[in-house]
Amino acid sequence: MLIVAGDVAEKIEDLERCLRLCLKKFDIVFYTFGNHDVWCTEDAEICSREKIDEVFKLCERLGVKTHPEEIANAVFIAPVHSWYEQEFDTEEDVEAPEGVSIPPPDKVMTDYRLCKWPKLDQWKKEMTIKIGSNSNNSSSITSTSASEGKSSMSDDYYISKAIDALNDEDGKFEQFLDNVKRAKAEGKDVTVITFSHFLPRIELIPEKRFLLYPKLTQAVGSNILNERLERVSSILHLSGKDLHTHAFGHTHFGWNLVLENNVRYVQSCLATPKEWVRRPRSLVVGEFFSNAPGNAPLLLYDAETNAFSGDENSSPSKNAEYNPGLWAKYYEENARDPSNKMLAPWVLSYVSRVWGSRELKKSMMMASNADDLPGKSGKV
Repeated sequence: MLIVAGDVAEKIEDLERCLRLCLKKFDIVFYTFGNHDVWCTEDAEICSREKIDEVFKLCERLGVKTHPEEIANAVFIAPVHSWYEQEFDTEEDVEAPEGVSIPPPDKVMTDYRLCKWPKLDQWKKEMTIKIGSNSNNSSSITSTSASEGKSSMSDDYYISKAIDALNDEDGKFEQFLDNVKRAKAEGKDVTVITFSHFLPRIELIPEKRFLLYPKLTQAVGSNILNERLERVSSILHLSGKDLHTHAFGHTHFGWNLVLENNVRYVQSCLATPKEWVRRPRSLVVGEFFSNAPGNAPLLLYDAETNAFSGDENSSPSKNAEYNPGLWAKYYEENARDPSNKMLAPWVLSYVSRVWGSRELKKSMMMASNADDLPGKSGKV
């Protein structure tokens, strides 16, 4: 079985071609869309929300699965459709050097130009707006006008809420939760594999001081997504032999890390050929190396051993060390410190060249080394 976690193609005919190839190689294919899949690149093209419906229709016609299913006895795979919201970013901003002005995501990310959401005002009127933090003490109000809460919530929040609601259509997600509860009540060892395109936890991306675009965290993940996943974890309690892993995409970092909630989070990204040349160490996870001849997708779960990738039982050799990914390994050994606002040297150099003043750019060009690129030749 194959999990495809989005960002396959901008054109729906290319998406179909890719999914057909996947179906030739795998018995079952699960899929959720990414941001690239819902870009509207032609003037006459339907809006992004309508394009999602077209993608779902295509998957249904091909037999690609877009809803949770029990694929073996007490083994569940659950696609979770999602979008990002700026509220996901709860960490402090970095300190930009003098002469550098780092623009917001809507001035940098192509999504804000090529994704079209004509019903956004309607969604704002209909939705329940949550105010405050994501803690249990947060309060909620029901908004009947677009003005209520508008100043405190990003447009992305409403898009994220609308996309999240797709999971509840036809009651399929609730049925999935009920089936997990049933398996638990019957005393079975339950295995759940959820996956999304976007990140459910901010701990799944390097701190801002390490990112070439430090404001990327505003356009990568969703607290709304995480709330849905916590419903799964709360049922499992992750006790005994119950297993839960969550696969994700979007950020192009190889990743395999268990967080404090005992959920394993995995990203195995194809990325671009150029990325594999310039920064391979931040992409490799396990034995997955995208542009290696004959390379296969990352083995995520093996039913025979009932083990996830990176578990002791999953290694082909007990003496082989599993590569969790450069940044996952870093956070295994180092605590996250978002209070540190000092930009990493490669980030300082990059933002100065790209978003610095004319004088700063000129001085950077004179001092730069053409071969001194982030991630090249083993550099982080």
